[in-house]
Amino acid sequence: MSEQEQNKRINQLRRQLANAVERIKTLELDIEPEGRISEAFSALEEHIDERFDQVDKRIDRVDARLDRIEHQFNRLQGKLEVILDAITGINDLPEDETE
Repeated sequence: MSEQEQNKRINQLRRQLANAVERIKTLELDIEPEGRISEAFSALEEHIDERFDQVDKRIDRVDARLDRIEHQFNRLQGKLEVILDAITGINDLPEDETE
């Protein structure tokens, strides 16, 4: 390899090294706490937190509805028992054979 080719190769490698150094610096700036990547993650985290809060509120509303439905069901069941007792007289059945 001639001296001219060696110099050309050395210059090419120097340019590649300088380019790599600049890219690393750019990445470091992007990753810094105030960099673009950190900002993107922060925005994503805020969005996810908002969604979780919305889901939690919906779950709380569903739980409250289920509690009301369960209460209404228990009241209805009690009323049906009273009606069935009145119609069938099941509660009036003798408990022992002497009666």
